[in-house]
Amino acid sequence: MSVAPHPLDNLDSSIRQALEPAYELASGCASFKPSHAQTLLQLLIELKSDTTLLCAALFVRPLRAQELALEEIEAVSSEAVVGVLQALEDLSLIDRLHEQEQSDLESLRKMLLAIASDIRAVILKLSLQALLMREVERFDPQTQQRLALQTQDLFAPLANRLGIAQLKLELEDNALRILEPDIYQEISQALEENRADRERYIERIIALLRRELQQADIRINRIYGRVKHINSIYLKMKRKRLRFEQVNDVRAVRVEVPTKGECYGVLSVVNALWQPIAEEFDDYIAQPKANGYQSLHTSLIGPDNRVLEVQIRTSDMHQRAELGVAAHWLYKEKGARHTKQFEQQIEWLRRILEGGDAARGDVVFNQFRNEAFRDRVYAVSPQGRVVDLPEGATPLDFAYHIHTQLGHRCIGAKLNQKIVPLTTALKNGDVVDILTQKEANPSRDWLNEHLGYLQSGRAKAKVRSYFKKLEREKSIAAGQEMLQKEAKRLDIQLKTEDLQALVKKFNVNTIDELLAAIGFGDVSVLMLVHELLARQPKPCESLDERLARIPIKAPRKQARQSVIVEGMDDLMINFASCCQPVPPAPISGFITLGRGVNVHRKSCTNVQHLAKMHPERMIEAHWSNAVGGVFSVDVAVCAFDRAHLLRDITQIIANEKSTILKVDLQQDKQQQLHGQFTLEIADMSQLSRIIDRLSQLKDMKKVHRVSH
Repeated sequence: MSVAPHPLDNLDSSIRQALEPAYELASGCASFKPSHAQTLLQLLIELKSDTTLLCAALFVRPLRAQELALEEIEAVSSEAVVGVLQALEDLSLIDRLHEQEQSDLESLRKMLLAIASDIRAVILKLSLQALLMREVERFDPQTQQRLALQTQDLFAPLANRLGIAQLKLELEDNALRILEPDIYQEISQALEENRADRERYIERIIALLRRELQQADIRINRIYGRVKHINSIYLKMKRKRLRFEQVNDVRAVRVEVPTKGECYGVLSVVNALWQPIAEEFDDYIAQPKANGYQSLHTSLIGPDNRVLEVQIRTSDMHQRAELGVAAHWLYKEKGARHTKQFEQQIEWLRRILEGGDAARGDVVFNQFRNEAFRDRVYAVSPQGRVVDLPEGATPLDFAYHIHTQLGHRCIGAKLNQKIVPLTTALKNGDVVDILTQKEANPSRDWLNEHLGYLQSGRAKAKVRSYFKKLEREKSIAAGQEMLQKEAKRLDIQLKTEDLQALVKKFNVNTIDELLAAIGFGDVSVLMLVHELLARQPKPCESLDERLARIPIKAPRKQARQSVIVEGMDDLMINFASCCQPVPPAPISGFITLGRGVNVHRKSCTNVQHLAKMHPERMIEAHWSNAVGGVFSVDVAVCAFDRAHLLRDITQIIANEKSTILKVDLQQDKQQQLHGQFTLEIADMSQLSRIIDRLSQLKDMKKVHRVSH
């Protein structure tokens, strides 16, 4: 029987000793969850929290469940712990800011005062939201959307304004995962597919850069590859209208050095190594961002003509970039000294509290939202209603924020009494008048990212919901057709009891909902079929029977015009089977007796031997600029045999639009398959993708091109 880990395990002994009385009291409450407490404590420790904040974190759930009173908590901890918990309660208003137009001004003042007077409370609030978003899938879809929108619109911008990048980036990614699941999955998959190649490339860059910096006598604290967050990639793709492969800083290196002067020394070395891209240089050391962020950012044309981003900063700058005000929670204590950037971060909170009479409460409220959430825009209805929207929002976003049906019936808009396109970006203070028709008739174009009709995740969710309801019956029929087609292809018997057994697994209530989910694209028909296959009795097939089902095709004619032989025309060209040359590998020609020219890779041992024996028959050859046709290549595999392994291999090859010409596999006594596939490919790039994807298959031990 496994024992749940103790939340105080792995803590420093002095911290553990300070927290034990609080843990004893909190753990006696029914609402206390050890795993939740351990995760929260770990996150707060990463944010450099003191024992007062760690102690307060243990009491959050019991206090909210009203299982403990503040007096009981103070008896085993301190007045400071109670102060953090009271400030956290004042911050609860922030949960409601997203939905309401008018705020309780006195409560708002308390919330602002809590943030400005004790940063520990806002760090705890943001950490709790981060944990909530990590497990957001346990909530129903409507609650997931609400929490994700709240995170995107309020908590992530607040973490950014306070400079806590560690939380800001996590909150943004998890909000995008719920609000734009297709986009999130697409970018995530693209990152994973390119991961091995990217890591090898970054390792080369780091080794070269480390050597050059050492030769320049520049001290290095750390140098490492930097992972670009998915939301950051999405925003850059959207802002600059880029494809994934055009995003510069997917391949990125970060260098940390001791001093500011050495930052510019690293920049000089980097610019000498590679060609900088002038318009992609930012000096945030000389001109820090509003939240105090400092670093040098530069993009360059690196090895293999690939774009590479390098970030350069001191270790102190890195700590402030990751933790922001969390790195300075002691700022209230006497004698504490802080950077100018940190004081500027806090000043925005204090400034909006000045002049504090109740008559100016609306000014306080507007200042707070404008300062804290600068990526927001405030538009006005003809009746004077102020609507808070994400920056870049359109009149259509405005309509859906007012009411779902107003958005559905929207056919146009007036901006400040002038008719404008529905894709127009709103500005602060714009008066928006929505033009409507009687019946709801949203357009699917509104969901097209490239057309720019909608920016708000909430509005997009409402449009998707409309089409889901409208086309549910069509989707059920489409899902059933897709499932039957795939089942027929794989010779699977579809039984009602099998489908019913899968209903709960795919988080739906009925078979119709499961079929609709397939039709909508929410459930992959391949994933469902795999589940059905797993439930059916496994026939004992021989390896030969399994190999017989692999589609083998005859080789196509290889392109003569893809190779240029110096000084010769109209010669018969043959590609040597010993080394199987493929563009862009360097090649050589060997004149045979009566069979034209055999083309080999220059590195081929056979052609090197022939060159020594018959140098007069060697001839220069190279690939033409318009290489075409296909080339035969042998790929060796070694894997632990399992159900559907061969199907998975052939599916990857088919997805990469390659053809299987021959398969030669054997099974050894350890139930391992080893042998080779002969494939038809267009170039080395296609071969590299196939090998990378095959390498990532479950139970695959080794994949490589055969060297004859």
